[in-house]
Amino acid sequence: MKSYKIETADLVEKVYSEIKEMILKRELVPGQKLVQEEIAGRLGVSRTPLLAAFSKLEKEYLVESIPRRGFYVNELSMEDKLYLFDIRLRLEPLGAMRAAELGSPSEKKDLEKIISKAPDFNGPDGKIKFFDHDFKFHSSIMIMSRNPMLTKMIASYNIISLSNQHEDDIDCSVSLVHHKEIAEAIIKGNAEQAEKAMEDHIRKGMNRIREHSR
Repeated sequence: MKSYKIETADLVEKVYSEIKEMILKRELVPGQKLVQEEIAGRLGVSRTPLLAAFSKLEKEYLVESIPRRGFYVNELSMEDKLYLFDIRLRLEPLGAMRAAELGSPSEKKDLEKIISKAPDFNGPDGKIKFFDHDFKFHSSIMIMSRNPMLTKMIASYNIISLSNQHEDDIDCSVSLVHHKEIAEAIIKGNAEQAEKAMEDHIRKGMNRIREHSR
């Protein structure tokens, strides 16, 4: 009985990870209904671990359960997105400042690689590539901050990925310029400039959301 429970828990975790990746990579898009039979067949599992995975994803605001209708990929309102950016505005400048102060030489070199190896965002899947780049960039800075609570707060609710919903008209080249400015300050160890550059970057994203909500 004990080994069966462990196997079941492992399966739920695998199903959860697979569906989460599909959502974050926009293989499953905001507002899309999660057809249980279809996803169970795709993953080769029964509905039991699938429903358990949906429950975990609902706690992370990635999935929404609508009574008598089923499960859907959560679609955030503009107000929800402004809340997310408000959180990012308070947390990520702190992370950038600490990353400049505490990031190791190897971590700073890795950050430089993320910038220098940014893919071409002009193709048909350019936005998907950008969102992946954006997630890696911001996440690496939070890890460099040496503040596990900050990193967990950002990661646990997928704050970076969720705030990219409805960003189909984002100018990737402009964001990449911002990323370079932030990275340069962190690599140089300029904590004050890193904090300011990150704050400016997040605030511009927040203002863009406000413009769309009018």
